[in-house]
Amino acid sequence: MTFKLRRLALAAAIGVAAVQAVGSQVHAQGPVDDEADPVFVFNKVCYSQVPSIGAIRDMATRLAWQALEKTDLKPFSPDPNPEVLEGWDVQVGKKFFRLGLVRTAVSDKFKQTFPDFADGTATSCTLVLDGGSDAAKVSEGMQKLAGKEPASKDVPDGEFRTTTWAGGNENFKVFLISKAAAAGETGLLNVTILAKAK
Repeated sequence: MTFKLRRLALAAAIGVAAVQAVGSQVHAQGPVDDEADPVFVFNKVCYSQVPSIGAIRDMATRLAWQALEKTDLKPFSPDPNPEVLEGWDVQVGKKFFRLGLVRTAVSDKFKQTFPDFADGTATSCTLVLDGGSDAAKVSEGMQKLAGKEPASKDVPDGEFRTTTWAGGNENFKVFLISKAAAAGETGLLNVTILAKAK
């Protein structure tokens, strides 16, 4: 999956008080607020939730995340007609993130690779990181989260390098993706889950 990224001026778009609850929750259960670990946040709001869209929506409502405008959502979906396309700006301590949630039909590429999933859905959750995330530390955290070696590592993708972990079973296929800028900063973390049609 390819995402068009640009530097996000999140600080200007979000009020500090809008999502203080997120910072409190992370502080109580993980890294301190101003040192928010991006992989911890990604696991909390994306990886441990997908493919449940309702769980992420509930979290967004409960923690008062700022909903994104339609124009800000476009980079999150390569499909022009997704079943679900939602997103929020999220502040954890002093760090700012942008979260995108997408559900689409399975792409032609995935259909070719996984024909048993052709009639299913693809649910994707992406966390765009702020400019201060060290790619090496994030990569180490993602490696621990995945619990296995990546299927591909540091594959050139425009101005980014992409590392992908793959897994799953007969009912689900799971892909973890980390995109890092050439400058050594991480651009985004993504989990995409293919689910068979019910």
